[in-house]
Amino acid sequence: MFFFGIFGIQDKEKHVRDFDATVCPSCGRLSRAELIEVFTYFHFFFIPIFQWNRRYFVKFRCCPAIFSVNKEYAEELKRGADLDVSRLHKVFGHGSYCPECGSYVDPSFNFCPYCGRRIS
Repeated sequence: MFFFGIFGIQDKEKHVRDFDATVCPSCGRLSRAELIEVFTYFHFFFIPIFQWNRRYFVKFRCCPAIFSVNKEYAEELKRGADLDVSRLHKVFGHGSYCPECGSYVDPSFNFCPYCGRRIS
């Protein structure tokens, strides 16, 4: 965020839509997903004037994985299309999940920090 007196440039994240009962392509769990719109905007006295650099992402609530969505498909999702996970591109979230408790475990760990089970 940059401020130059009474105007500035800032990034904003906006929730667009929820998807219920979707299988996460990263961890395989049945979860809820949400479509997020991220953009940069110029503001004057905190009033947005001009927006650019619009990007779309899908976040699942079961794991920290984040998937990018191209603009054409994001427009389809905004109009009410069902979520097709084969059209998503993973941009964040590498690691594993504990088979005992299901917690996200950093890939450098040999044991789960939550339950102590060995991660293979």
